[in-house]
Amino acid sequence: MEKSANWIDEYTVQKNRIILTKDQLHIPGIRMFGHHTSYNATPSLHWHYHAHAFEFSLPVQGTFSFSTKEASFPFSGGEIFVSFPDEVHGTNRRPITVGELYWFQLDVSQTNDFLFLAPGAAKELIQRLMTIPRRVIKTDIKKTLPLIEKAFSLAFLGEDPYLTATLLQLLLHVILSCSRHESSPVSADIQSALTYIGENLTEELPLELLADVAGLSCSQFKQKFKKQLGVSPRHYVNCQKVESAKTLLESGKSPTETAMLLHFSDSSYFSTVFKKYTLYTPREYILHHKKEN
Repeated sequence: MEKSANWIDEYTVQKNRIILTKDQLHIPGIRMFGHHTSYNATPSLHWHYHAHAFEFSLPVQGTFSFSTKEASFPFSGGEIFVSFPDEVHGTNRRPITVGELYWFQLDVSQTNDFLFLAPGAAKELIQRLMTIPRRVIKTDIKKTLPLIEKAFSLAFLGEDPYLTATLLQLLLHVILSCSRHESSPVSADIQSALTYIGENLTEELPLELLADVAGLSCSQFKQKFKKQLGVSPRHYVNCQKVESAKTLLESGKSPTETAMLLHFSDSSYFSTVFKKYTLYTPREYILHHKKEN
């Protein structure tokens, strides 16, 4: 079993990844604040924990999957993944998928000036956070995204840490409010498309067909699908096909056979899509799987 370690982030400013630490943030209680955009899969996160700190992750685009030692938790746009202080988590050897993500760590070891709050208010907020009942919380992205985008923009520019802290306080209260309610179900029309996709992964699955299955126009279907699932229909289909491809490759099917079975236009395009979501070409994945086993 891979050992876990206390993860301490370093200040990073790159084209697709920015990490601000407490040295840049100057907000008591906020250990780090990050933004990540990936157009191809990136390496997996090793098992780790954050001493005395929550971590909140909010995707803008894409479906991510983080794991604790007990279970894996997929989450997408509008949903927030929560890891608790000292809780071991990672991606369970899975590469981080294509998408865009904000995340921040909240150090709850001290209530003195926490988020610039009075000690009593800080203690009450921390106590409420400790009772969050689920790892994945469904929120209204139209409410949460503007808060975290504005907070990150202010933090990156080094402007007004008090306003940044206030925006993050508002976000935490939205998370707490949403955590008390069950996730809203997928509507019947979108669920019918999801069921059809699951039962017909060996077909081409064009957008027009899926919209017809749902009884919606293409534009209505795309908008409604992304609002409820947090990803586009094509992204979802590709993810499902790649997961099915892994099973086929592990069972001994060749990349060419797998591409044909899953109705990709050719093996080259299949290889491109597979690598985009997994970091490996199909042949590299076969070798990697054999090595792992």
